[in-house]
Amino acid sequence: MPDLQDIYRLQAFVAAVDEGSLSAAVKRLHITQPALSARLKLLEEGLGCQLLERTGRGVRPTPMGELVYRNAVEILGRMKHLSLVVKNHLELRDGWIHLGGGATAVMGVFPDAIAAFRESYPNVQFTLHEQDSKGVIDAVRNGVIDLGVVTRSPDAQQGDDDELAGLRVHGEISDALEVIASPRHPLVNMGRMLEQSGKSLLPMHLNKQHMILFDEGSAIRGIIDAEFRRHYVHPRIVMTLRSTQSMLRMVEKNIGLSVVSRLSMRSAENVQTLKVTDLAMQRRLVFISAAERTLPPAADAFLQILRKNSEVSPAP
Repeated sequence: MPDLQDIYRLQAFVAAVDEGSLSAAVKRLHITQPALSARLKLLEEGLGCQLLERTGRGVRPTPMGELVYRNAVEILGRMKHLSLVVKNHLELRDGWIHLGGGATAVMGVFPDAIAAFRESYPNVQFTLHEQDSKGVIDAVRNGVIDLGVVTRSPDAQQGDDDELAGLRVHGEISDALEVIASPRHPLVNMGRMLEQSGKSLLPMHLNKQHMILFDEGSAIRGIIDAEFRRHYVHPRIVMTLRSTQSMLRMVEKNIGLSVVSRLSMRSAENVQTLKVTDLAMQRRLVFISAAERTLPPAADAFLQILRKNSEVSPAP
């Protein structure tokens, strides 16, 4: 990659060849004659050959000068293009933002922020990788994505383990997990009847109920299982899925109950939230990037919009 002085020398040589005159090249470049001569001399010394020869009308390139001229025009063209690319990225007229997160982030966090961002910067493109928290963390570390959203339990601290080592935490969102059912499910009617008498469903009412839950090993499943154990709830797990949208669809068809994020319920229809006393499943959605890498300008601007739209709390 040529340095700045190399660029100035190539510009001087190309101008001299284009104009066929040193005096005309001086005017084109807005520099003095001695400065132009010095740049040409240093270029010739650096390349080890004569590039220009004088004629009765001015100057013309030598055979080696013709070779250098063709390559110099290409190099200067690439540098001009590079400057334009950098300028467009800095001013958010171009670029990419690579995001990653689980089902809740994809359905309930990113869409509104992406829509708001594109109103101001329509030419910036997005990639969105839907995967579990471990996959997101690995992708951030490997540079596959710029900004990720991962699940943390309410009492987890960054220093408790090395899961987030080497990552920068930009803030978090509190999220509740809720039990949902088809309006045709018997527990929906039972819940209404109990409410009329000032009572509500209890965790015990979930025992032996058919349930559709997230895959084992996922962060959200760990929170659900821990709360169920605390209340001695033993459901019949009839299906495990990774997609919240698929789970909502199964619940709509009355195949079973499920537990999903409140944030992901924004697009849900034909499902009912069950109010279960003493059943409290909370988690934090944490925004992360790689600590050793600076966020690209577009990703950093998107993070600011994401914080505003999602009411992101500062990192603890």
